[in-house]
Amino acid sequence: MYKIGIIGQRERVMCFMAAGFSIYEAADAAQAAESLKAAKNDGCAVIYIVPSVAQLIPEEIAKYSGDTVPAVIPLPEAGGGYGITQLKSAVERAVGADIIFKEQ
Repeated sequence: MYKIGIIGQRERVMCFMAAGFSIYEAADAAQAAESLKAAKNDGCAVIYIVPSVAQLIPEEIAKYSGDTVPAVIPLPEAGGGYGITQLKSAVERAVGADIIFKEQ
């Protein structure tokens, strides 16, 4: 059975444990890369990453971009940021146009 995981700083991910997520702590790039591998090896089909951690390991995240499982998803933040930029880029690649933000 697949799991859902989340990677980030302890204080930002502990609340997801109540929803049944597997949590993986990461405070720096090395820990984040190891947590990503651990989440994949633990059977997580969806792995969310808090934006501040995702920015530390874009190369590691890119390794999973063509894979169906696991889906590695940086969480979007209110007001923009890394997660929103990645979401916009993914939509543009899939659809061929910016259908969400419709920037000119």
